[in-house]
Amino acid sequence: MFFLFRKVDKALLLAVNISNSQITLGGYEADRLLFCARVHTDRQWTSDEYAVQFSRVLTLYGYDASQINGVISSCVVPSLADTVRRALGILYAGRIYTVGPGLKTGLAMRMDDPAQLGGELVCCAVAARAVAPLPCVVVLMDTAISMVALDEKGVLCGGAILPGVRTGYDALCARTAQLTQFELRVPASGVLGTNSAACMQAGAVFGTASMLDGMLRHFSQALHGPVSCVATGSFVPVITKYCCHPVQYKEHLILEGLRLLYEKNVR
Repeated sequence: MFFLFRKVDKALLLAVNISNSQITLGGYEADRLLFCARVHTDRQWTSDEYAVQFSRVLTLYGYDASQINGVISSCVVPSLADTVRRALGILYAGRIYTVGPGLKTGLAMRMDDPAQLGGELVCCAVAARAVAPLPCVVVLMDTAISMVALDEKGVLCGGAILPGVRTGYDALCARTAQLTQFELRVPASGVLGTNSAACMQAGAVFGTASMLDGMLRHFSQALHGPVSCVATGSFVPVITKYCCHPVQYKEHLILEGLRLLYEKNVR
C-alpha cells in the first residue's frame, strides 16, 4: 500500500496543546487545519525524546521541521512545560508563543485571579467567541468538565468545574467491588439498564447530559437570558446527543483558539 503525501508550499504553523493525558499537535496553513495528531503524555520523557516524537508526527503527515514558520503552545501540566518547550525549540529556532501572562488574548476576564484560568480554557473561550452568538457557555469535557461563561459583551465572567465522566466512573469502579470498567456508549436497553455495565453506561451518558442541561439552565439565569453553547472533548458527541439544550460540537476548538491567539500576537 502506498501513501501520497502533499507538502505545503507555504509556512506551517504548529499549534501544541499539552494536557494531562496527551499532547495534541495541529498543523495550520493560514486558517486551514492540515493535520491533527496526538502523542501520549509521558512525564519521564526528555526534551530530545519529545522532539523525536514530534518530528515523527510531522513526517507521518508528509511535512518536516524546516516548514515550521511559527509555534504556539498551551500547557496545563507545569512539570512538562519546559521540557516540551525545549523539544519544540529543537525543531524550530524562532519565538515560541505560550498561552499565559504576556500573551495578548483580547479576552476580558471578570475573575478573582485570571492567571488561574488554564490555557486550554483561554483557547476555547477565544475560539468560541469567534464562532458562537453571545452570551455563550464553553464546555471542555476532559479529565474534568470545565464550563466558562462569556456574557453579551464577550467578557469571561466565571464558570464551574465538575468531575469528568470517565474520572467519576473510574473512581466509582475503584471503590465498588462489583462494578467494573465499561465502554462509554448508550446501552442497547437505553436509559433502563438491564445489567451493571448497562446501568453505568445509562448513568454516564443520560446523567451527564441531564447535568449539562441543568448547568446551562443555571448559566442562562445568571446571564439573564438564553445562552448558546460550544463544547469540545472526545466524549462530547456521545453525551450531547441526549441534551435538550442545543450544543455545538467543535472537535478542534483548542487548536483553533491557539491559531487565533498566534495571529493576534504576530500582527
